[in-house]
Amino acid sequence: MKEAEALIKRARRYLKSAEILLKDKDNESSVSRTYYAMFYCAQAALLTRKLSFSSHKGVISAFGEHFVKTDIFPKEMGRELNRTFEKR
Repeated sequence: MKEAEALIKRARRYLKSAEILLKDKDNESSVSRTYYAMFYCAQAALLTRKLSFSSHKGVISAFGEHFVKTDIFPKEMGRELNRTFEKR
């Protein structure tokens, strides 16, 4: 699962950047970095099921199907992933 671990590490780095941008009042860039942190975490979760997708929509849809609809993650998490995708 080295690929999943690398994605989580990348997500942490992006989240740290998002926090810095938010403190600097660069909200638009902060939302973008936050989305990518969430996206990388969703990709990592999918890799635990040996699933990989080439598009953002594919990742978001599969995350919803495999983790939100099965109640592994709360529905709010799926909604927020979709919402930040739209705002990025």
